[in-house]
Amino acid sequence: MQKFYINVAIILTGALLLKRILKNKKIIVSGSYAVSSKIPNRLDALHSFESRKSDGFGGKMSTKVNAKLLELYNKGIKPDIKKIDIIIDPVKYYVNWTVEIGQSTDGKAYTGLITRGSAGGGADTRAAAQLPELQNKTNAKLVKDLNFNEGGVKIRQYFYKYTK
Repeated sequence: MQKFYINVAIILTGALLLKRILKNKKIIVSGSYAVSSKIPNRLDALHSFESRKSDGFGGKMSTKVNAKLLELYNKGIKPDIKKIDIIIDPVKYYVNWTVEIGQSTDGKAYTGLITRGSAGGGADTRAAAQLPELQNKTNAKLVKDLNFNEGGVKIRQYFYKYTK
């Protein structure tokens, strides 16, 4: 029986140490993708941060970030998405993204990232029209509102974090 209590104490100590380390540490998940001139609907592909239904093209941003959030959550840590940085090159059709993850300060464990948006003329209206269903379905909170308009390329993209 004494071994049981010792093992429990070791596990709890390890979990507390992980939480303390994460509180002061930033975890970065990043990725990038280039849209070849051979890809159809190139502008649509440029804002495919996750993937397109039509051909699966995209940066798999939510897939990568969600895997890290769940990994932390399964270790007993309540993760949170602190910051999202996105660089879009409208000439080379290249996207680089970075997501900073830390420990939640509101007591909630954010275990997912989801994004919706649109590109081209009328992108603002089309992107905003996708939000009510998304917000209601996932109990989501806005992390980033990307309003990109450079080099003749217009993209409006919303990034939300959500809890289990």
